[in-house]
Amino acid sequence: MHLNNLRNDEHFQFNTEFRDAINRFGANNLNIESQYDVFLTLYDQEDIALKKIMKSAITVEIQTADKRRDQTYRGMADVLKAALNHFNFSVREAAKRLKIVFDTYGNLAKKPLNEQTSGIYNILQDLNGKYYSDASEVGIIEWMNELQAANEEFDNLMKSRYEESAMKTDLVLKQVRLQIDSAFRDIAERIAALVIIEGADNYVEFIKYINVVIVKYMTIVAQRAGRKKSITN
Repeated sequence: MHLNNLRNDEHFQFNTEFRDAINRFGANNLNIESQYDVFLTLYDQEDIALKKIMKSAITVEIQTADKRRDQTYRGMADVLKAALNHFNFSVREAAKRLKIVFDTYGNLAKKPLNEQTSGIYNILQDLNGKYYSDASEVGIIEWMNELQAANEEFDNLMKSRYEESAMKTDLVLKQVRLQIDSAFRDIAERIAALVIIEGADNYVEFIKYINVVIVKYMTIVAQRAGRKKSITN
C-alpha cells in the first residue's frame, strides 16, 4: 500500500488501527519493542499536528457555512425519501434510482469537513449528469443548486481562512507523515525478517489481521480514484 495516497485523516486512522493491532498482539510478543517506541512517538506528533490544523482552520463563519450545507443536504435527502412513497409511479421509480446514488455516497453530512466537500462535489456531478432527469422528476434541482452554492461558500471560506500557522503546521504534518511511514516500514520489514528466521507461527495471526486493515484502506483509495476517473470521462 502507498501510504502517501491516504488523506490526512485516513492516514492517522490507519496508524491508529495499526497501533491498536500491535497493542492487541503485544509489541514484546512480536519482538518489535524498540521500533514500536519510535512509532508511538511519531504517532503522537501526527495526532498533535492534525489537531492543530483542524483547530486553526475552523472559524465561526466556517461552522455556519458547514451547518448550511448540512441542513441543505439533509433536506434534499428528506425530499428523496418522501418521493419513494409518491403516488406517481414515475416519481417513485426515479427516486429508487436516486436512492442508489445517495446510498453510494452515504450520509455526507456526517463525514469529515474536507471529505464532505469533495463528496458533495462528486454527488452533484452525478446528479447534474447521468441522473439529472431523475432529479428533475423527483423535484430536487433547486436543492442541488442550493447545496452547490453552500458547498462552494464553505470551500472558499476554508481556503481564505486557512491561517499561516496552519500552513506551517501542515508542513510539519507532512514531515511527520514521512517519518511515521518509515517507522511503519521498519516494523513491517523486521517482522518479515523474523518470520524467515523464526518461522511464521508467532506472527501469522498479526499479519493476517493487518492485511485486512491494509486492504480496507487500499479499497478506499481505489474507490476514490475510480470516482474521479468516472467524472473526467
